[in-house]
This record gives sequence, structure tokens and C-alpha cells, in this order.
Amino acid sequence: MLAVPPDASRSGTPAARPGPAITIPAPSRVGPADVPTGFPRIPEGAVGQLAAIEATVVQGMSIGRAHAVHHAWAAPGAVPADSWDLTASIQAFLGSAAGTRAADLAAVVVATPVAAKVKGVDGQDWVLACVLLNVTARIATQARVAYGHCERMQWTPGAGAGRWVIAPGSAPARAPSTWPGTDLAGQAGWATWTSGPSPVATGPTR
Repeated sequence: MLAVPPDASRSGTPAARPGPAITIPAPSRVGPADVPTGFPRIPEGAVGQLAAIEATVVQGMSIGRAHAVHHAWAAPGAVPADSWDLTASIQAFLGSAAGTRAADLAAVVVATPVAAKVKGVDGQDWVLACVLLNVTARIATQARVAYGHCERMQWTPGAGAGRWVIAPGSAPARAPSTWPGTDLAGQAGWATWTSGPSPVATGPTR
């Protein structure tokens, strides 16, 4: 993973040339813990599922919500919820916004995927997926930050339809948090997120 300075996540000059793009399918249903799901059994589907998990946790802005999502979407042997990078990010945000109720924060935080990359693939059922989120929070003033995150994702068969979940194993190297659309983002391997069509829904919604 490319090492980048902390301020790379807060601003940057747009690149003179558009970088590569990656098309991510849309979800087709709602899954456990109210996380969008129904992504196909392809690497881009794993990226889409990871983005849905991330956005749900970040916008929930609650340690309890992070644990609930982790419980529903992490396979046995995955990094535990209290050591999960997303939980630590929520802790840091809540600490920086001391005095603001979590419910108020959840109402003003918006997390949108803006770039992604498939870092590695091992067969049809295992993907190292990375997503770059644009996280915008408005409390007294508006703040915006880019947040990169990677997870090992594993396809798990289910009744009627399978789904991607966070795979067992230690946490992968941290993704570079770079301002989207910059030369540095391109050097870090980020491809601009574009949305594809939803797959045909199959099986139960839970």
C-alpha cells in the first residue's frame, strides 16, 4: 500500500487526466443489520458489499451499531469488533466531536463511495477489496475527509442466495486515504467508482 501523509485525506488538486474507473453493481435487497446486499459473486460484488458495510457503520456513528453490523457481517475468525478499524474510526470521530450526541452525529454524517480497487483475488470466493469513502459531516461547520479501508471478503453460500462477508484472518494493511480524483489517488491505485445495474434479486431478504 502506498504511504501517504495525513493531509492527503483532506484536500488535493484534481488530476489533469481522468483516471481509470471501476463499475460496481448496485444492491438488490436489504440484508442482516439493515445493510444493503444482493451483490453478485464477482470481485466487484465484494467491493460493493464492503462499501455497503462501511457506509452503514460510518453513517450510524455509534459503537453499538458498529458491533451489530460486525456481528452480522463478519465470519468466525475475523478481526473482533472491538479491534476493527471501522470501530476505531467511530471512536476517533466521537472523541473529536465531544459534547455532540451520537444521534445528532448520525443525522449529519454522509458516507459515499467514490473510488475502489480489487487488491487481490484467490479463486471465485475470496477477494481483498478496498473502498475509498467521501465522508461529509456538518456539525457547526462542514468537514469532509477521504477514508480508505480494505477487508478480505469471502463468499458464503446461503439459503436461496449467498453473500459476501468479512473473511477470517488478521486485518490487511491500511488503505491510503487520498483525496479522490487526484494524481496521488491514481498512484495509490484508486479507480473512480461508477454504479452499475442491480442484479436480479433472489432468495429471502434476510
